[in-house]
Amino acid sequence: MAQIKVVSWTNPSSGTAARNQSVGFQVTEALVTNQTSGGQTYWNSEMTDGYFITLSSGNVTTSNGFTPLSQSSAYGATISGFTNASPGVITVDDTATFGFAAGDTIKVTDVADDGTGTNSLNNTFTIASITSTTITTTTDTSVTGYSVYVSGGKVTRVSDTDGTAIPTENFAIEGMTLGTGVVGTDDDYMTAVFRGENSVV
Repeated sequence: MAQIKVVSWTNPSSGTAARNQSVGFQVTEALVTNQTSGGQTYWNSEMTDGYFITLSSGNVTTSNGFTPLSQSSAYGATISGFTNASPGVITVDDTATFGFAAGDTIKVTDVADDGTGTNSLNNTFTIASITSTTITTTTDTSVTGYSVYVSGGKVTRVSDTDGTAIPTENFAIEGMTLGTGVVGTDDDYMTAVFRGENSVV
C-alpha cells in the first residue's frame, strides 16, 4: 500500500492565501476537492511544480498550483515586509502554522534594515491582530527612531497572551504548498488527498 493522507479545512472568511500542508512524506500526487463549489484540481510529479489541472475542463494552469515542499527547518514565519506605521505591520508567508495570536509577544530577527534609527526592527513586539499573512503590532514604528525595513527576517513567538514562554519548535514541513489557484476561496470547505510512492507495508 502506498502512502496516502486526507486533509480537510475551511478557508477563513477574511481572505485566502497559499497554504503549506504537512503530510509527513514526499508527495507524488495531489487531488483537491472544493466541497463548497464541487470543483477539483489535480497534480502529479510528472507535471511541473506550480502547475495544476482543473478536472472539469481539462485545462492546465501554469502558476499558483501545487508545489512539493520539503523543509529542513522552520522555526518562525518568513518576513517579506515590515511597514513603518502606527501601528507597525509585518508581512509574512504564514501565520497559522506557527500559532500566532493577538496578545502574543513575538521576536523579530535577521531583518536587514537601513540603520537610520536608534531602534532596530530586530526587536520584541506584542501582536495587536493577525490575518493569514500579516501581523499588526501594538508598537508605533512610524515614529522617529525606528529604522526602515530593507529585506529578510523571521518572526517567532516568545510568549502567549498569558505570558507563558513558548518553547522553540521546528515546524518544518514535508508535504505540499497549495497555491491560490487550488486552495479555494473565502469560507470554502476543502478536502485534499495526497499520495506518495513509498510503501507503508
